[in-house]
Amino acid sequence: MSLKNKLARMKGHMQLEEMPSVKESNNKQVDTDWSNFKGKPLFFDDQHTIFREMEYPLDYRLGKHSFRELKEVVKQWNDDDTNHPLSANGLNEEQLIFFDTETTGLGGGTGNTIFLLGYCHLAGDVVKVKQFFLPGPADEAAFYFHFLQDISDLSNLVTYNGKAFDWPQVRTRHTLVRDKVPLLPKFGHFDLLHAARRLWKDTLPSCRLSIVEKEILEIERVDDTPGSLAPLLYFDFLKEKNPEAISGVLKHNEVDVLSLIILYINLSKKLLNANSNSTTMKETYEIARWYENLKQLNKASKLYEQVAMSESRYRDVARLSLGILLKKDKRIDDAINYFQMLTTKDSGLSIKACLELAKIYEHQFKDIEKAFYYSELAYERQKRMTNLLKEKKVLSDIKVRMQRLEKKFDRT
Repeated sequence: MSLKNKLARMKGHMQLEEMPSVKESNNKQVDTDWSNFKGKPLFFDDQHTIFREMEYPLDYRLGKHSFRELKEVVKQWNDDDTNHPLSANGLNEEQLIFFDTETTGLGGGTGNTIFLLGYCHLAGDVVKVKQFFLPGPADEAAFYFHFLQDISDLSNLVTYNGKAFDWPQVRTRHTLVRDKVPLLPKFGHFDLLHAARRLWKDTLPSCRLSIVEKEILEIERVDDTPGSLAPLLYFDFLKEKNPEAISGVLKHNEVDVLSLIILYINLSKKLLNANSNSTTMKETYEIARWYENLKQLNKASKLYEQVAMSESRYRDVARLSLGILLKKDKRIDDAINYFQMLTTKDSGLSIKACLELAKIYEHQFKDIEKAFYYSELAYERQKRMTNLLKEKKVLSDIKVRMQRLEKKFDRT
């Protein structure tokens, strides 16, 4: 091993305390002129990466929201005692990194190369967008060195499918140059894809970011370069070394990271103010389910009740969910009230409500007659549905319940 490589390895083991500072193109040159694309080379040993930085004022509006609203929702999270996966409690808005990558493919492993690391964050009165571009396969050490130096003071990633793809891919590529570059920081991570799926998977044709942008955030991209073309355009750049080949990808990534700010604002507003006019009843119902899963039962109950008292198509399913939640909370009379609201209808929800009432009257009140009545009502309705849907197991389970109740009734 050469002396130069030995020194590089020692620096990696010493947490890179002696690593060189960021250098620009003061005494080194690259063949490609990036000035027309707001890019400049940053060097590390005999390698370099291309760095771009853009700034947007906080009052800049992208789709439904302005960037300034991020300060408002982070303050709301800090004033709220809710334990939620998207809560920024304990953070300030400048600690959030809205991050996305562009790669040569969609698969994992070392065969997939990241060629663009992009992120944005609030810094004072502006939003800064920063991009690190890989000009060639031999420049990965410079690529990751400068990126990791730049994010060293930031602490929380906000991504779209970043937990499953972007950050694991960064970790994979980092292993190839880890002896030369800083260690990967331990980030908190908000993955907005999971939230989008919870709220909109049944109402959108897909939860791809481009669809969420258009249908939910009202972001209209003009002359956008599709992300699917990014690998081909990058390979064109490697052949021609012409930044024009990749300019559309740079812009696409820039809008990607900026739209993550808008999406985080939008989701936070819905979660924190689910009773506002901007939140649909479907969204309110899904948020209630989310809070229930998180054991935030008071919040869940209030949101279920809001939907249950509405005229929306989600009213009945909210009534059933609220009834079950109230039953678990030992508020039996309130639970009965919501279950009985459903018994007049001939539906799957009605069958479930009748069975819940049968359980309550059998086990809570020892009223076998009423328990049998609601079991029989559920049985007759399920029998009609079974003829259509062939759901024989449910019918059999109800029949067993009725037989057990008949035996109890005979003993009284």
